[in-house]
Amino acid sequence: MARLSKNIFNLLAVALAIAFLAIYVVHSNVVSDTDNALDRSSRYDVAWVGAAGRLESLHLQNALSNFIISSDSADASQVVLFADILTSRFKVFEAPAFQSFLDRKERRRPLLEKARGRFAAIVTDLKSIETLPTAARENLKLELEKVNAAVDRIGAEAQMDSVNEVAEIRKELKKKQYLQKWIATGLFGSIALLLVIAAVQNRYLRVANRKAVRNADEFSYLAHHDNLTGLPNRMAFNKAFSASVARFKDGVSDGLAVLAFDLDGFKAVNDRLGHATGDALLRQVADRMSHTCSGFPNAILSARIGGDEFVAMLDTALGEEAVLRQAEQLRAVLSAHYMIDGAAVIVGASVGVAISKPDRDPASLLIDADIALSQAKSSGKDRALLFDPAMHDLFLRRALIQAELACAIDNDQITPHYQIKVDVRTGRVTGAEVLARWTHPTLGPISPGEFTKIAEQSGLIVPLGRKILEKACRDALHFPAGMGIAVNLSVVQFVRGDLVQTVRDVLADTGFPADRLTLEVTESLMITEEGRAVEILSQFRKMGIAIALDDFGTGYSALSYLRQFEWDELKIDRSFVMEIEEDSRAGSIVGSIVSMAHQLGIKVTAEGAETCGQVTMLRKAGCDTIQGYHFGRPVPFSDFPAAMLQAVAASAKLKVMEDAADSAVA
Repeated sequence: MARLSKNIFNLLAVALAIAFLAIYVVHSNVVSDTDNALDRSSRYDVAWVGAAGRLESLHLQNALSNFIISSDSADASQVVLFADILTSRFKVFEAPAFQSFLDRKERRRPLLEKARGRFAAIVTDLKSIETLPTAARENLKLELEKVNAAVDRIGAEAQMDSVNEVAEIRKELKKKQYLQKWIATGLFGSIALLLVIAAVQNRYLRVANRKAVRNADEFSYLAHHDNLTGLPNRMAFNKAFSASVARFKDGVSDGLAVLAFDLDGFKAVNDRLGHATGDALLRQVADRMSHTCSGFPNAILSARIGGDEFVAMLDTALGEEAVLRQAEQLRAVLSAHYMIDGAAVIVGASVGVAISKPDRDPASLLIDADIALSQAKSSGKDRALLFDPAMHDLFLRRALIQAELACAIDNDQITPHYQIKVDVRTGRVTGAEVLARWTHPTLGPISPGEFTKIAEQSGLIVPLGRKILEKACRDALHFPAGMGIAVNLSVVQFVRGDLVQTVRDVLADTGFPADRLTLEVTESLMITEEGRAVEILSQFRKMGIAIALDDFGTGYSALSYLRQFEWDELKIDRSFVMEIEEDSRAGSIVGSIVSMAHQLGIKVTAEGAETCGQVTMLRKAGCDTIQGYHFGRPVPFSDFPAAMLQAVAASAKLKVMEDAADSAVA
């Protein structure tokens, strides 16, 4: 019996040992498969990343389409926002799990890299979408559609792979769990071992859960912070802004202020020094802004909302004057020069300030701050302006002009007018200056200074300049033989587009002689684009076109400009002409300019002559030609013959008066 019991015990021991070994082997297999399943389950991130990429690419495409339709600044801001988000998304695509997914099929990685390259080629234009002409926007849309198609395909495959793999993982886990349960129920002695296994499994699950929480926190941070500067982004600002508005409405907060910042001259930094320098500049701006705002006891949040646009939110517990002082302090800090790679970089900063008022919806503060910022930039830049309700009307007017400017150019609503130029010695009309005029259907006549500034900022000055030049050349073919025209050129035209080829094409298309055309440039061009300007102007002179230096004496003048280029004509600014009768110093300056110009072989024209006395003094000072209201206002082509007769009559009348005066003196 004892021997039998021992044999049974031994058999049971062997059986239990075999059973425990079987449980261990099976369970080890289950644990291994579970670990593998957990690793594979991390590919859920691949589906999420792919789906998010599809959605963000689609949002960007929709934002671009909306902007092409509306040309609204808000839509442009959406384009910039989603361009930044999609840029971040391409960086998220570099995660190991997603890279592993790409390598499972040969065509995936080339497809994504091609899309990445296409996007990198257009992202800069997307961020400056408001400055692009219509054709360029349409090209951007086509390129973005190709990027969207690739991202959509990759995202769809990621989602499908993950769905299929999840189903397979579930099936495998169910099978292993069933086997584990069957063995456990047959062998009560394995309970302790199963508990150990369960504890091990729980540990792995806790690790996976912590990993998932960390990933969620990281994705949340990326979603609410700017990838370049680390500042909160537009999404984070909007969330904090909504919460602050709610507190204000509930009476918890005394008031709210929004400060909108924009760098003056940032585009020039990117164009001249490269985007790497521009990015380094933005990071330094963000650091200065964060550091300065951290010292404000009433600071709520500072953020970068796109491009070179930053915003700060303050409460108004310290009072309106304190907020304005803080805005000026921030402006001064951001305007101080920056050191990047050992070189000084100088940009300005414009600030728009909006402070909550009892009679205004605080939710409109961001819009009000943007309007004040726009007014600050259009009125001289590098300043801080407090929003005034009157600015809203100016903003709407500017928005209307900007929205309809392209259509006005295409439909020839902006037309050239001509102001007579008279030879003071002979009294003959020698030519005319071409001036653009626009009479809006509802706004009426719009000042050239107003719509040309908008055209320069939007890039429409290039097609506008070509239209005016072409129409003026066609009109001038009907002027008396030898009579020329003078056309103004903008600095923007030198920076954008092939100006020399444009002028060459216009002369070829119209048949207008190059020697009857004068191109006028201001001294600001020589300040900002000296090397490029001299090169281009020299090409014009080789074509036989005369070059005039306009608005000489406006405050930017430097005699060195007269040595940098062989000018054909120098135009004295109207500010000297208007004062020449009352201020002897103005007359002396005009005389000195004329004498110096003549010694250099440069013809002199005086602008803005309105009285007989001014014309007489300008003639005595030695000016070659004069233009101004005394000889006639700018007129359309149809009225030009009559304007010529009027100018000749005015010149003859003046000659008679001068002869009579000379006879009386004699």
